[in-house]
Amino acid sequence: MNDTDFPAEPGWEIYENTSPFSAPFGRMYQKFEPDGTCKRAFRAKVEHTNGLGIVHGGMLASFMDALLGTAALRACRTRALTTSLTTEYLSIARPGNWIEGSSRVTNLTASEVYVEGAACVGARQLIKAQGVFRIMRARKRRS
Repeated sequence: MNDTDFPAEPGWEIYENTSPFSAPFGRMYQKFEPDGTCKRAFRAKVEHTNGLGIVHGGMLASFMDALLGTAALRACRTRALTTSLTTEYLSIARPGNWIEGSSRVTNLTASEVYVEGAACVGARQLIKAQGVFRIMRARKRRS
């Protein structure tokens, strides 16, 4: 199957992924709410599953890390690196499920961004996550 087999639901735009690590995850979709909430979604495929046929926890954790990181980037307007990611797995997902995540910044300091989020299938929460991201400043070059 290819990504066109799983069209996004209305209101979503294709997320242009630039990460070599995440590229094999396939097509994702994204939108931003007026309140600053960052949303990302994908249609689960067999390639996302573990040996039990459910979406792999590592896939969900990577999805949440990227989603929270996007919210951090939008808040601080520069690169931010994950320094802490805490996840809590609440339920399972299967191929064909539309997995939708949302994240929002809870605190922004001069050096860190604090973000929380969750991913769901419909109203059923799959995973909750909290992250801390270190704001990266451009370094001055020495002569």
